[in-house]
Amino acid sequence: MGQYRFIDKEFGNIIISTRRGMKSIRSRVHNGIVELHVPAGINYSELCKVINENRAKLRQIIAKNEKTKLRYRNGQEIECLDGYKITIGLQQRFPRKAVFGNDGEKELSVKVHSGMDFNDENVTVLISRCLKLLAKRMAQQTVIELAQMTSIEIGIKPTKFVIGNGLHKLGHCTPTGEIQLSSNLVFLPTHLAKFVILHELAHLTHFNHSSQFHALLNQYCNGNEKGLDAELKHFCWPI
Repeated sequence: MGQYRFIDKEFGNIIISTRRGMKSIRSRVHNGIVELHVPAGINYSELCKVINENRAKLRQIIAKNEKTKLRYRNGQEIECLDGYKITIGLQQRFPRKAVFGNDGEKELSVKVHSGMDFNDENVTVLISRCLKLLAKRMAQQTVIELAQMTSIEIGIKPTKFVIGNGLHKLGHCTPTGEIQLSSNLVFLPTHLAKFVILHELAHLTHFNHSSQFHALLNQYCNGNEKGLDAELKHFCWPI
């Protein structure tokens, strides 16, 4: 039996344990670190394929098992809507502070002082707060643009789209036809952000959660409403 570390852009360090005679892949999350038990002799490309094929499952395991506090790490990259990316890093200039902003057209960063401990809860709160502020910056363009495109696709137009900042409540449709969307949708993959938008657009026809509402939403989702809803519920938020 051998053991080594594999660095993944989404999950960071993954501990890989190899064992002769194994025919299947086993996975778990221990102390916030993904561990994979794989057959001996698996090569790099096969390992990448295994991780990518099991990415959704690993997210679900993390969501179930990581009931501990949120943690960030130096070099962590957070993929966002429309190709935006936020990198967590270090800076030397401002002790006990975090700085955040644009490093390029679609490259953003949150940098804490190098003397800070990523395991400190206060540092976690600080980084999370910065990520939410960056989300507000991005949302006006990325979320609204996706919402407008989705609205055109299905031929349903609200009175207007506005940006909010909820996490438990990602969207809201008012009786006047205004749709509020959380700025935190920037952290979702495009298909899940679009699902939230479609949910609210369906309320323009059925202002309830009746069977007719779900039938319409399912139609908007090409028959995959339940699958998308389950994926959204298990999504591991970076904030």
